[in-house]
Amino acid sequence: MFRIPNPTLPAAFGIVFIFTAPIVWIVLAAFKTRTDLYAIPPVWLPNFTYLEHFRVLLTENWMFLLNSVVITVGATALCMTIALPAAFGLVNFQFRAKDFLADWILSTRMMPPIAAAVPLFIVFNGFGMLDTLVGMILVYAGFNLPFAIWVGMSFFRSIPKEIIEAARIEGCSWFQTLWIVVIPLARSGIATVATFVFIFAWNELLLALFLTVRAAKTFPVVITSFVTTGNVFWELIAAATIIQAAPPVIFTLLMQRHIVSGLTMGAVKH
Repeated sequence: MFRIPNPTLPAAFGIVFIFTAPIVWIVLAAFKTRTDLYAIPPVWLPNFTYLEHFRVLLTENWMFLLNSVVITVGATALCMTIALPAAFGLVNFQFRAKDFLADWILSTRMMPPIAAAVPLFIVFNGFGMLDTLVGMILVYAGFNLPFAIWVGMSFFRSIPKEIIEAARIEGCSWFQTLWIVVIPLARSGIATVATFVFIFAWNELLLALFLTVRAAKTFPVVITSFVTTGNVFWELIAAATIIQAAPPVIFTLLMQRHIVSGLTMGAVKH
């Protein structure tokens, strides 16, 4: 008997092609010479042993890649150090205007970072923190703090109150309760938050364009330099994009087990 093909399959393949074609093009272009990139007819399969673009990028821009690593790791660590106690306090402490404070923290996330670029430039210039690693760590941690606090609150709410009360009865201080009891129980959720904060900080561009010149310039800013008024170096952009995308992908794969379980924490109200 003749079976009618599933009409959704062509649409699914079309959507997959739209999203994957640019990625495939970037990967192929990273291994092509400039001549092959503009060749007619096109060179479909490049020589994957051609690593000149990666060598040039890592030789001339390794310090900016290191800046990205230091700023991202520092911002993630600082953000989580502040966010976890704040989220724990907002969930377990009772005080006036608690809901207002939580809503105010969330509202700061709604402001686009570019809106604060000029005020931050003026403040950092006045304090001598312009184009410094410490300044960028503070900025990235600050802009990711509302997200980390609110998502952390949802994970901490999923921990039964009885466990926290039992720890307090046994003589644990609030800090000990957080460090010894709550954080181990919510480690999957914390790993999820840390992964997203890492990705947001690693890929941030606009603030780095405003607040860095050279000493603290990050790798995303380097990628923009390959677009000039007279030319666009697509082969370097493609190779740099692969380098830029590799750390978040590796970090996410390493944290995948925690992320999968962490995304379901707090989803069901007991």
